[in-house]
Amino acid sequence: MEWDKEASLRLEKIPIFVRRMARSKIEKRASEKGKSIVTLEDVEDAKAGFMGTGSVKSDKGVMNANPFSLDSKMGEDKFEILKRSDEYSEEDGLPAMYTIEICRGEDVECPFLIEGVKGLRQKMKNRLREIEFSKKLINRIDGKILPHQRLKIAISSCPNCCSMPQIRDFGVHVRAKVIVDDAFECNGCGNCLRACKEGAIRITGMSNEQAEVTGDGQTGQPENRKRVVAINYDRCVHCGLCAEVCPTGTIKTEKKCFRVMIGGKLGRHPRFADDLTGFADESEVLKALDVCVDALLNEKKEKRFGELVRKIGIEEFKRRLNENKDLSREQVSDKEIVHSGMHN
Repeated sequence: MEWDKEASLRLEKIPIFVRRMARSKIEKRASEKGKSIVTLEDVEDAKAGFMGTGSVKSDKGVMNANPFSLDSKMGEDKFEILKRSDEYSEEDGLPAMYTIEICRGEDVECPFLIEGVKGLRQKMKNRLREIEFSKKLINRIDGKILPHQRLKIAISSCPNCCSMPQIRDFGVHVRAKVIVDDAFECNGCGNCLRACKEGAIRITGMSNEQAEVTGDGQTGQPENRKRVVAINYDRCVHCGLCAEVCPTGTIKTEKKCFRVMIGGKLGRHPRFADDLTGFADESEVLKALDVCVDALLNEKKEKRFGELVRKIGIEEFKRRLNENKDLSREQVSDKEIVHSGMHN
């Protein structure tokens, strides 16, 4: 797509490490408007939409979109900045105050996919809608609502984490919990050693570096040496690749589960998310979401969720999650007692 002179000069002022991405996004927005030439107006409009800064044109002329002067410089629409975000969507007539990004594993037949996550994404959406999360969060925010005030959620189908859950407010990825079954003897093929990208597997009773050469020129191990497989779980990410290539069943996956991380963010002071729970099922993931949403909605002073996690502390979130689990067990137990009493 062609650029006019003013737009080209403005593009050159964008830092080089993001210039290519910015150019692509600006051209996409201009193309969606039916334009064949990018103008300075397109650049400024894109800047306002992506960052909540710059200026935009309206029927009232050019308006300053600087987030520090929103209320005095812009219209009365509380959601006007939010609406210019590429991820803007509505739910029950209000802006959805969350985003849920998932990896493309299910759509591209990814070889690393452990389990699809579209179902979990829908359950999260249903839970957030059920508790009216968007409505409650909107009511807590004074002034214009900005894109970063939404709860950012990401789910990945394997530990490769293509949807980047480590830098989201609430991140989840699927795990295939790997175990060693001593009932099945290792044959020393070494497939697991080659498959493990973390170097987390060790087999005693054989050389991990070079197989012995027998008298007939074949590689192998002495018959009387038992091979013992051990997994270093400090390194293991539970991707399940070793279990897939194990021909004897010595290494297998016990169950498919989820790792939940919270409080990740980018920005001026980026931080990786903290581990909330390592091997959760779907119901526990939803309980973890409840705990995080409750903390956000009950915070007296508006904060980004990453800052809230740092303020409250990950150990307190873990305590609240365990308390939530105990409460759920008690409720299930009460229902069983009532159900049993009805039959008696």
